[in-house]
Amino acid sequence: MKKLVFIGFLGLGLTGCGGGSDSTYVPIDKDNNGNGGSNNAEIQGVYSGSTNQGQSVTGIIEKNNKFWFLYTPPYQNVVSGFISGDLKVTGKVAQTTNGKDYYFAGATSSNTSIMANAETKKSLNGTIAYSGINQVTFNTTYDASLSESSAKLSDIVGTYNGTSAIVQGVEKATVSIASNGEISGRGISGCTFTGKATIIPGAAYFKLDLLFGYSQCYMAGQTVSGIIYYNKTNRAFYAAAENSSRQNAVLFLATK
Repeated sequence: MKKLVFIGFLGLGLTGCGGGSDSTYVPIDKDNNGNGGSNNAEIQGVYSGSTNQGQSVTGIIEKNNKFWFLYTPPYQNVVSGFISGDLKVTGKVAQTTNGKDYYFAGATSSNTSIMANAETKKSLNGTIAYSGINQVTFNTTYDASLSESSAKLSDIVGTYNGTSAIVQGVEKATVSIASNGEISGRGISGCTFTGKATIIPGAAYFKLDLLFGYSQCYMAGQTVSGIIYYNKTNRAFYAAAENSSRQNAVLFLATK
């Protein structure tokens, strides 16, 4: 049986002030690698680091440059939210204008933009900007051992008792993953969900798709897509996903 990891509710999320305007989604022109052209830094992989507010950051950047940055409250080690979006790389500059910060501990979501300096398989350091003058700087280092390992379904098969969060609230939940990647779960509210974890060749994470049931579910009948990431070093299990409108998201945390 897997152990429970609690989401933190103390301190501020990356939003600092919380909230933010809900501006129009801005698409990014990309080549097949999510970049602006050739001779650009390669940013795919797993990163770890911190912000100038004392928050720890774990970042997963997919092969198409879709990113998921999970963060903690200041000077704590429990995840309270994540930022997602699509990064465009030009030379050594990585940027996005469609970042979305889901701060579950504060029950808010905010639009963000990111500008960062990227060094291939070394680091990603930059600034996250919100509405007004609110900004957060971050420094992260590429983790070769985690980034260059291939995830296997056998790593995550089992039943997890953990914490599930959407923007509107948090509850304890149980999630089971079968050897074929099929997922089933239930929160203490009675909300059920099903889905699939899919291997991505050569990647350290899994593709995640979930469908919520209709009974007792705030996101009744909705689907979300994202990633599952399992850190073998500290046995931490993370699942992060968002719906197609990016108005809501799901975070599940546990340890194996």
